[in-house]
Amino acid sequence: MQVPEIEAALSSAWIEPRYQPIVRLSDGVPIGVEALARLNHPSLGLLGAGRFVPQIELAGLAGELTEQIAATTFADIAAVDPGPAGFAVGINVPLDLLLLPSTLARLEARREAAGLEPRRVVLELTESQPVDDIDRLGRMLEQLRRAGYGAVIDDVVPAMAYLPKLLDLPFTGLKLDGGLVRMTGQSRTAHRFAAAIISAARRHGLTVTAEGIEDSADWARMLSLGADQAQGFLVAEAMEATHLPAWRQLWAASPHPEPAAAAVDPVFTN
Repeated sequence: MQVPEIEAALSSAWIEPRYQPIVRLSDGVPIGVEALARLNHPSLGLLGAGRFVPQIELAGLAGELTEQIAATTFADIAAVDPGPAGFAVGINVPLDLLLLPSTLARLEARREAAGLEPRRVVLELTESQPVDDIDRLGRMLEQLRRAGYGAVIDDVVPAMAYLPKLLDLPFTGLKLDGGLVRMTGQSRTAHRFAAAIISAARRHGLTVTAEGIEDSADWARMLSLGADQAQGFLVAEAMEATHLPAWRQLWAASPHPEPAAAAVDPVFTN
């Protein structure tokens, strides 16, 4: 997509969130959602974030995108799941935007307008940029924590060379990349990495979410390794906010993987 079309998408509200549920691995209880940006293109249909978010960031419009998604998300969740005990909702925020002092103020304004409690908002640090200033990031995370927000490290993979430094910062959780989660059933190396990261996260008091859970074997492995939460197609695809109450009822009434399944050992191919 070219810059004029991206600008048109933002100004015409073609970009809107879809919500993917997150549940607790130990008992399947729904605890949150992640807001995923989608572009409802008039001729191409609904496009995933990979088709347009990188171009938006390159065009210097990440701030506009984040604020637009946040405003819609906060209003959506407050409408379908009101009250302080409702779903937590994750919003993706790129590093350079997270470090701007104005970002927190803008999020606060949007959240307060929707009447959503700050403890229900989790900012997910996206992996598109390397972390060059750990101290500055740490200070911003402290501000977020004091304001009541959660913050997680998104899409954790072995290639994140700066991950050990991030674990020492005041994050509240981390999310294992979906590709890594699925590889833990095929690769001994991936399995060991995931086990080590989950162990490290526990030592730092972080909640671990396993993304990309597609079947009961993925669920069992992540539960056996000590992950806390599951997100992926086994739980649900991303959906419109108005569909969340119906999904919640169906999920509660349907069988899902039992904790005992965690005893199943993976069969490695390498």
